[in-house]
Amino acid sequence: MEEMTIRRMEFAFQPDMDLVFVKDDPEMSFMFLGAWMMLPYLEPFLIRTMRDALPLVRDPALKEDLKRFCAQEGEHFKQHAKANELIRALHPSYEALLPLEKELDAELKAFSREKPLKFKLAYAEGFESMTSAMSRAQFEVGLYDRTDSPLADLAKWHVMEELEHRTVAFDVYEHIVGSWFYRMKQSLWSQKHYMGWVKRFQAVLVAPQGELFARYNTPEIAARRKAFNSHYLKRGIPRVLATYMPWYNPAKVDLPEQFQIAREHYSQAALTTA
Repeated sequence: MEEMTIRRMEFAFQPDMDLVFVKDDPEMSFMFLGAWMMLPYLEPFLIRTMRDALPLVRDPALKEDLKRFCAQEGEHFKQHAKANELIRALHPSYEALLPLEKELDAELKAFSREKPLKFKLAYAEGFESMTSAMSRAQFEVGLYDRTDSPLADLAKWHVMEELEHRTVAFDVYEHIVGSWFYRMKQSLWSQKHYMGWVKRFQAVLVAPQGELFARYNTPEIAARRKAFNSHYLKRGIPRVLATYMPWYNPAKVDLPEQFQIAREHYSQAALTTA
């Protein structure tokens, strides 16, 4: 696998930044914002899981990949925490996010303490396989290239690094556990668990935004959104389904050329790289 780069980034987050960072699509934008509210808790769970696995990894190259995976994920949740802080301050009703965050944090810390390592590794792999599959589709359709919001910039950097470290959770799972059936079963469970939390956060974020959503409900905008989303899902859904197959291996998937362009761009834009 190509070397993973640790990039320390700085994004131009502002209190008045456009929250609809997926063009014409507040619903998808707020779905991603809901997911991002999870990341300061979910990504530390992934890091804890990989560190628990480290003593069992015998391959020196995989050990190094695991360490770089953790470093990249650490940068991800720090950047999302900065954006989340600004978003939380936008409306008084967003105080309701904090109890959800505490509940999620407690649940994931309980997973780390109480669940067997194979459960945690399969959860991590199920999350990573889903996000890398959708990241490929997002690059192919230019999902984040159609607005100037710094949130789109954040998203594009993040999904680029998801693809850069796409093999690590899979390789560690295969190295330590190796059961296709358990991986498939747990991937479905973990993805359902993740999306359930996304919807809970999204609901809080959307609740006070009726006026914003109304601006995107004209027939012309709705038609553009429907056509684009159909194009996006036709690419994304088959890629996710392929991750459930016994022969799935993320090292063998084709990466879009836009990935390499973004990779070079964010390496140059980073404050520091390692």
